[in-house]
Amino acid sequence: MKDLLFGVIFIVLGTTVWLLAREFPAVPGMQYGADLFPSLIAIGMTLGGLLLSINALRQLRISGPGQSTPRLPRPSLAVILPGALVVAYIYLSDTVGAGPMMLLIMLALLVQRGVRVLPATLIAGVATLVISLSFGHLLKVPLPVGPLGF
Repeated sequence: MKDLLFGVIFIVLGTTVWLLAREFPAVPGMQYGADLFPSLIAIGMTLGGLLLSINALRQLRISGPGQSTPRLPRPSLAVILPGALVVAYIYLSDTVGAGPMMLLIMLALLVQRGVRVLPATLIAGVATLVISLSFGHLLKVPLPVGPLGF
């Protein structure tokens, strides 16, 4: 039942994002507009929600509607930590910088999921470098620069 609810939520969110992205302005001199990437993400969200809903309905039909008592799951650290780290990035990236915040966030998430510290540090470092170069230099997205200069 929970998967069906999340599937419907993803379908609604994906459709909403797609409808809002259609109103983005065209970029002069480009073959695609500013709506391309949000539209692709919205299509992925909608299709994922549709697949999740279909699978949940199939499981519900097989097991029957009254087999389990619905109850709200207790949130765990695995659920709370990513959201808390996003909020930390929003509030601290201007002070600390985008690069160090990305590194710390990825390192915390990898270690929390059971990756050993050395591989997690290497993965987080390479991912931070790739994301910073991709967005900061190739796409010219202004990332917050901290006291260390990155």
